[in-house]
Amino acid sequence: MSKVSPFHSRLQDKHHNNNQCTEGNNIEPRNRVSGDGGKPLYDHCRKLS
Repeated sequence: MSKVSPFHSRLQDKHHNNNQCTEGNNIEPRNRVSGDGGKPLYDHCRKLS
């Protein structure tokens, strides 16, 4: 488990908090935003936790 500070993509409707999440890791730097953005946690991150 590798929890990190929450982050999200301005193009997605979920946030991430695990650096082992492949979808979270695929967010391009220009679209990555710190914080959860008021969005629910991505299911894969929840499973990794």
